[in-house]
Formats: sequence, C-alpha cells, structure tokens
Amino acid sequence: MFSNLLVKTFIKDNENIENEDVRNKYGYLAGIVGIIANFILFGVKLSVGLLTSSIAIMADAFNNLSDMASSVITIVGFKLASIPPDKEHPFGHGRLEYISALIVAFMVMLVGIQFVKSSIDRILNPVPITFEIIPFILLFISILVKVWLSRFNKFMGS
Repeated sequence: MFSNLLVKTFIKDNENIENEDVRNKYGYLAGIVGIIANFILFGVKLSVGLLTSSIAIMADAFNNLSDMASSVITIVGFKLASIPPDKEHPFGHGRLEYISALIVAFMVMLVGIQFVKSSIDRILNPVPITFEIIPFILLFISILVKVWLSRFNKFMGS
C-alpha cells in the first residue's frame, strides 16, 4: 500500500506512536500529502473548469484549494501546539490545535456559502448543459484521489 511506503520512507521509528515526535511527523506527513494532492487537483480542475465554463468543476477546484489551505493551517496548528510550556502558558500550547480546526471550519463554511451563491445564480440564469467526456473523466479521477486521501488520513490517524 502506498500509505505504508510513505510512512516507512519518511517516518523513522514509525511503530513508536507513543513518542510525541513520531506523532508529530505523522501529522506533518498527512498535511504535506494533502497539500500536494489538493494543489494538483486544484490546477487540473480549474483549467478544465475554465475551458468548459463549468461552475461545478470550478467550484470543486476551489474546494480542493480550501482543502489545501486546511492542510497548511493544520500543519501550522500542529507546529504551534507542540511548543513546550513556558511562563505565560504553563500547560503548553495544545489548544492551538482547536483554534486551527476552528479556522478550517470557517473556511469550509465560507467556500460553501460561495458555492450556494453561484448555484443560485445559475438557477436564476440557466445556461444549456452539454455532456463532455473530459470533465467526466476528471471528476472520476478526482473521486479516486479523494477516496485515497481519505483512507490515507484515516491510516495516519488524523
């Protein structure tokens, strides 16, 4: 499985999940894989969406962009949360993970609201729909990649 290969390649002592450094490396790896995969999907979908004038494909492209940004925020939150306790924060900075998750949630809601607005606009101002094979293939590949990312993130425990 590709997930096992990535873990074995990039995380030394990957069996020792009780070690905080190993857990942090799992989080970083999951975030980096999410960034790379979603960036590629964003670029391809945006290009196809612009070529075909498909709002659905462009919306899906920006969904991938927001997923990529979510991965970046998760990595930053992970990094900040791992800062050791200090005088001003005697219990550490672990709650920053929750704040980063809240930021991601707001981003997802904002993107959703934008999709609803553009969808309502298309309902009020319809355009003829034509079936094209390229967007269909793109969406099929996108579904496969998203399923793999979902399984990868479950495998990583994130």
